[in-house]
Amino acid sequence: MSETPSHWLKDVATHAGLKLDLPRRPDISSVRKVWPEVARACKLADHQFAQRVARHFRIGVADVGTYDPQAVKLIPEAVARRYGILPLSLTDTSIVIATSDPTNRSAHKEIIAHSSRKPVFMMGSPTALAEALERAYAPARAPKNALQTLVARVAESDFQVVTNQGKGLFTSFELEDPAVIKLAEVILHQGVRYRATEIHIEPGAVHGRIRYRIDGVLQHVVDLPAAAHARLVARLRHLAFEQPSFNPDDGFPVRISPDTERRAHLLSNPTPDGELIWIRLTDPAHIPTLNDLNFGLIEGEKIQSTLNKDDGLILVTGPARSGTSNFIYAALASLSHKSVLSLEGRPDLDIPGVTQIKFDPLTGLSFAETLQQLLDQNPDVIHAGEIRDLPTGRIALRTAITGRKVLATVHTPDAVSGIRRLVDMGLAPGRLGESLHAVISLRLVRALCTSCARDFDANRDMKSREAKLASVLGIRPMKRAVGCKTCAGTGYLQQLPLPEVLVMSPEMREVFVRSPNDAELLLAAQADGMRTFAEVGLDRVARGHTTVEEIERVLGVVPTRTESPQEVGPVLIVDDEPEARLLIKSVLTGMGFETIEAPDGRTAQAMIEAGDENFSLIILDLYMPGMDGFELLRSVRQSLSTQSLPVIIMTGSSNPRDEVEVLEAGADDFLLKPVVADRLDARVRAVLRRSGVNVESPGG
Repeated sequence: MSETPSHWLKDVATHAGLKLDLPRRPDISSVRKVWPEVARACKLADHQFAQRVARHFRIGVADVGTYDPQAVKLIPEAVARRYGILPLSLTDTSIVIATSDPTNRSAHKEIIAHSSRKPVFMMGSPTALAEALERAYAPARAPKNALQTLVARVAESDFQVVTNQGKGLFTSFELEDPAVIKLAEVILHQGVRYRATEIHIEPGAVHGRIRYRIDGVLQHVVDLPAAAHARLVARLRHLAFEQPSFNPDDGFPVRISPDTERRAHLLSNPTPDGELIWIRLTDPAHIPTLNDLNFGLIEGEKIQSTLNKDDGLILVTGPARSGTSNFIYAALASLSHKSVLSLEGRPDLDIPGVTQIKFDPLTGLSFAETLQQLLDQNPDVIHAGEIRDLPTGRIALRTAITGRKVLATVHTPDAVSGIRRLVDMGLAPGRLGESLHAVISLRLVRALCTSCARDFDANRDMKSREAKLASVLGIRPMKRAVGCKTCAGTGYLQQLPLPEVLVMSPEMREVFVRSPNDAELLLAAQADGMRTFAEVGLDRVARGHTTVEEIERVLGVVPTRTESPQEVGPVLIVDDEPEARLLIKSVLTGMGFETIEAPDGRTAQAMIEAGDENFSLIILDLYMPGMDGFELLRSVRQSLSTQSLPVIIMTGSSNPRDEVEVLEAGADDFLLKPVVADRLDARVRAVLRRSGVNVESPGG
């Protein structure tokens, strides 16, 4: 026997009378080149030769016309092309591979490394495999929609950015690339059409992403390769800062029709992976009114009564994106029949009848000094901007006590802490009690979409999370979110304010002069008629304006609750192996849970989207034919109606990358098969506990 045996294909050729110059370990291109010659020498057609070789190696002949996309995903395209192999199917322990050279040990090692499975080879001709590879890997390269297609074109273009002295300021670049121009236009126009208030263009080490803030919630739009990110940023900076007819402080126009235009204000911050771009979209033609803001309820009457007074300080508080700016502008517009001055860092809207002045620190005057100068014009109403220091606070109080109305803001989470902030600055409680007329603190929640919201049915919806939260709080919801095309499947459309209005009545002033702590001040305010955010929010729920789940998202007011496994709701088991489903079901049934089974991802997705069952948890197999666990998990997390639904991934794969990828994709936990009853029990309880539910143990 030779110490260095030749390749089997060369031996076959020699036996057929054909002399081949073939290395002992040929690559796939060499095999592909000589295969037809050897087949002809053996007087066999291509497929007949593949059958003959398969019998020699005692393996089957591959049908390369059918393959499992989930198996294809396990083997990178570069590896498949390097060895001329095509993944056909898989189980938790093995993966079936079509090959033209089952003796290639390097391919064997690569398959194990990438799939964490034992390869089972089947024979296919190189020509048939090459054609099948093109079909199998084309979907992974093809963008899923027009926007992804555009992003891909930008990432691959030859567009180049020229910077100024290495400072990172884009001064000139090639504007001829239509893909770059089109991408920027589509991102901006689509943001306007979807009613976005912000566009986030976020960099990443490999790829970044674009997200829109719609009705206060950030929603993913598209992934962004690093090359496309740099080019998109360059184009947007050009639009924002380098157009001679634009004032950067005013933003740049985004016009999608003669009647629809927004102003885009761009901010950027450097990061290690590139520039983080934040674009705020405002409607210069829409001046909000108090009626537009839809306060309604008791709080609306209190706000209007306070604004009708001729003097006193109205303090407006709230965190970022809580609606304070819109309220200030609506209040100023309602007072525009008087002499009104507004000192602002940067005016977002031009209010007719209001003199708006931008604070300019380059004048050498502080904000307080500028405010003091404006008082010489003797306005009836003054908007003092944000009170950030003691001098500004003192001017605001002194102005309010001399017969003029003052509106000012501080960033605090509620009405009581707004007062505490001013006291902590050094303002005397006695003087503050004399000047302050009201504190209006705001939060925003999403309003139910009127096109699809349905009446809450106590029997049909009794196991829903909405019903359980409502039960804890002792209220009955009127409506339930569903989802339709109008609201992009979220069940919500537009936002509603939750106002907390603390009016400084004579009784409150008496309490205030005693320098109460925050708890005492809150109790006094509630006794005087102030409703907290939670109380206002639950009133909105009872009127069918929003949901308890939305109140919990914004306020976090619902405590952790204890329920029996029967009360929690059914667990959805998704696995293509009946034996695995049976084993998981037996563990969960022993814990007291109701279970529902789905044999594949598509069936599970249809069950979830139908909304007939209020699932408390999904236990999901990772590798299944058709829609796999990865794809179903992404679908669950991308829908606002199910993004908080707990998901545990179970798989027989020992590939450590699987755990990292599924956790990054939003899984709550990861377990390896085979199922261990105690471990599954503990993980299920832990995941549900993190979602706010303590599951009772058997026997109470």
